[in-house]
Amino acid sequence: MATVFARRPLLAASTTAAAISTVLYLSRPKPFLADSAYRGPTKTLAFPKSMLFAQSLTVVKSEQINHDTKKITFSLPGGANESSGVPSSSAILTQHTPQNAWFPVFRPYTPISSPDDLGTLQLLVKKYPAGRASGHLHSLNPGDKVTVRGPLPGYAYKPSLTQDRSVVLIAGGAGVTPIYGLARAILTEHAGDRTKVQLLWGVNGSRDIVLKGELEDLERRFPERLSVVYAVSGEGVGESGKYRKGYVNEGLLSDAVGECRSQGASWGDEKGTKVFLSGPPKMEDAMTGKGGVLEKLGVTKKEIHRF
Repeated sequence: MATVFARRPLLAASTTAAAISTVLYLSRPKPFLADSAYRGPTKTLAFPKSMLFAQSLTVVKSEQINHDTKKITFSLPGGANESSGVPSSSAILTQHTPQNAWFPVFRPYTPISSPDDLGTLQLLVKKYPAGRASGHLHSLNPGDKVTVRGPLPGYAYKPSLTQDRSVVLIAGGAGVTPIYGLARAILTEHAGDRTKVQLLWGVNGSRDIVLKGELEDLERRFPERLSVVYAVSGEGVGESGKYRKGYVNEGLLSDAVGECRSQGASWGDEKGTKVFLSGPPKMEDAMTGKGGVLEKLGVTKKEIHRF
């Protein structure tokens, strides 16, 4: 990046734009930050303290998961004994400057790898039409480098070690990555946590269930603490088992909320957050807007966390 900017005029303007872009992302609703009890490995990747400085990661693998989504694996600068240290459900900012463009493009992505995974960091990237960041990431090959900043600070989840609790996690489409990270953190990162998870994921079709294997693994390991329901609006999946035809709607949420209340557990985490939500703007507005689904179910805005 430094080479590109050095060849252009208006260096100060470009640097200022990068700083402004970063500040705008930092002002967004903050992602989840695990208050984890585990100890990290030998060393943790040291992201620069200032968001005006960056790290460079190298692509080691790019896998096509479905028609529009890739899983991209990056090696960490410190090698096999280094972990990313990016808290579960927190995001990093990717940065690149398109050809013939004056200013860089920033986009937040939530890693699907664990904070203590050694040697690598993984992103799940859906490619959008005319998406400058997603298109760039999809074009990368092994050996290519990407500039990242962060991690962004976020929600400080606290485990419940003395009382049974239950939370509802709602994902829409590609918004599943922070929801998956949160579910995994609740279930695996805090020994003795007594929190149960009701996870609802709305997708267009069965091919969009890109983390199905990972969620099924968590269900096998924690059958008493995790329940997953897929709401499929398109063709290809009928009403059976954990699959529901349609959208994440009032009926589906009412069932999840009722399950939380019937378990004899306290609904909400240690901070009183009952529902965690990540999805397209229209979906989030339908859930949290005035007269929205969650309001009808008695959930107040202060009891909702939007990623």
